[in-house]
Amino acid sequence: MSEIARRSVELAPLSPELRPEVMAWAAELRAQFNPLGMSISLFCRLHPIDKGTVSRYLNGKRVPADRWFLDQIIVLRATAGTRVTDEVRAHLWDLQMGALQVAHPHEYRVRKVSDQLEIAVTSWKEAERYVNTLEEELAQRNRTYQDLLIETERLRTAWNEDRTRYQEEIIEAVKQLELAHNRLRQAEHRVQVLEELLDQLESDSPSQDKLISDINSDDLKAVAGLVDSFRRAGAESQITMLIEQIPDFSLSSRDALDVAALLDALRRAGAKERIARLVERVPELSITTAYAMARMLDALRRVGAKEQIAMLSERFSDLPFDPNEQYSTNILLEALRRANIEEQIVVLLEPMSELRVHSIYTFVELLEVLHRIGAEKQMAMLLDNVPSYTLRSVYEATVLLEGLHRIKAKEQISMIVERVVDLPLENGTVMVGFLDALREVEAASQILLMAENIATDLLLDNPYTVARVLECLHWAGADDQVEVLAERASSGVSIHSGGTTYLLKVMREVGTALFADVLAERIAEDKASDPS
Repeated sequence: MSEIARRSVELAPLSPELRPEVMAWAAELRAQFNPLGMSISLFCRLHPIDKGTVSRYLNGKRVPADRWFLDQIIVLRATAGTRVTDEVRAHLWDLQMGALQVAHPHEYRVRKVSDQLEIAVTSWKEAERYVNTLEEELAQRNRTYQDLLIETERLRTAWNEDRTRYQEEIIEAVKQLELAHNRLRQAEHRVQVLEELLDQLESDSPSQDKLISDINSDDLKAVAGLVDSFRRAGAESQITMLIEQIPDFSLSSRDALDVAALLDALRRAGAKERIARLVERVPELSITTAYAMARMLDALRRVGAKEQIAMLSERFSDLPFDPNEQYSTNILLEALRRANIEEQIVVLLEPMSELRVHSIYTFVELLEVLHRIGAEKQMAMLLDNVPSYTLRSVYEATVLLEGLHRIKAKEQISMIVERVVDLPLENGTVMVGFLDALREVEAASQILLMAENIATDLLLDNPYTVARVLECLHWAGADDQVEVLAERASSGVSIHSGGTTYLLKVMREVGTALFADVLAERIAEDKASDPS
């Protein structure tokens, strides 16, 4: 190590007038900075920051509003061979936020809301991706349905069953898409509310009171979102003002989902008095769907409203309910289980013998719900359908195998495993999930039967998925196919995608080091030809 690296850092003692939280943060920050053996001047030459700012940070006269300074110290510690653990990193961030809260309350609130906005934007983007996936799935379902219509003349005697199944799947996909759109709208609304709140906090004279006065208190979903936003920002007085502004309205014409959302937000804010007044009006609610009933039961259970839960359970027979709407069935069964309403669970399970399996995904979810509530008889009825279910893709087989494995349905697993060999291959990511599912149920023999096709036909567009497939083939003992796939990958895998380092590591671990060397040469030549 150089003389500079061994040089100790001399800092003035911390002022005893510092707040305890700031004192603890500054002391810990010094404890992380001192082992660097680096002067403040040298640190500032290596990083875009001035000496005065660093000095104030280390003396506790200023608390950083972001993680940049702490992250640079942690990186230097790691470079010097004294890596900071994730637990210590989290502890340091907690100390910094505690110090920021007492030293610079406004910057602390801005930081908290900024973090919440980032999380909300991420949720929004995830919702968008989910909507796009469902739209593509729906489009595929419609294309398949149209193809079946064209085939009616030639397959007149055999097409009715397929047509009915695809129609039901399209209906289910439309419902799922609508739910996804609702979640997307909720995420967009939450982002908008958080952006408005952040704008108010970042202004020279924050005016949260105006934000409260501008909101429509009749919009229960918007009120619930704003209560949560204020709670996360630590704006207790604004929460009180907002709750006081909520009128004592009738719930007869209100959406049960909005009421449930408001109950949850008030519970998180600790507004017990307002919850009690709202709960008293629950009998006025008109609940028309199984999904809304489930969400309302969950919200009432979380606020301890046992009397209202019992009242809703008495209205269960008036609820329009179709057991073949499997998504709603699953959610309602779970809500009843959590609320300990055994009598209504029995009522809900009675028509289960007439259930038609029209979606493998909701079918697996229903099996797992029945397993959790101990409905062995109904679960056995559903499992009887497994041998007759037509597997149409590797992905469906993966979903079914994983679900059966979780409920330990060994007999049905054996039936499915015997039928997967002839399924067409799909993209690498799907194949990795499929092979992992076969590994979980210890179906090495089936992997061996499919190994030749996998080794010769697998797409090589993603180095990481190729590596994972190599691991699965190696586990199953398909050594010849491991060598075939490794040879293909050495000359054909995309080297401009992430995962090449991991692929090289796996190729050496599974005994194909020669092909790993060929791939390494390709990567080196590519880097040499493109210095940027």
